[in-house]
Amino acid sequence: MNNPVNNMTNSSSGSTGVNSSEQPDPDFIKMFVGQIPRSMDENDLRKMFEEFGRVHQINVLRDKVTGQSKGRVSIRYVYR
Repeated sequence: MNNPVNNMTNSSSGSTGVNSSEQPDPDFIKMFVGQIPRSMDENDLRKMFEEFGRVHQINVLRDKVTGQSKGRVSIRYVYR
């Protein structure tokens, strides 16, 4: 499966990896996952979660001051 280049943006509350080539289903579900190793970045998480479907967006929750991962992530899949 070929994946398009991801647009990555950073914000104070987290960083987001968005697959801009496809829009998710209108009734998408945002899944929150905890206990993620803080050493994992968006690319590592995308590889892990794409085993279950095409990922549209990954948002790693980060500390506003240090930018360090809080070990929690939200994920949106393209298809439900």
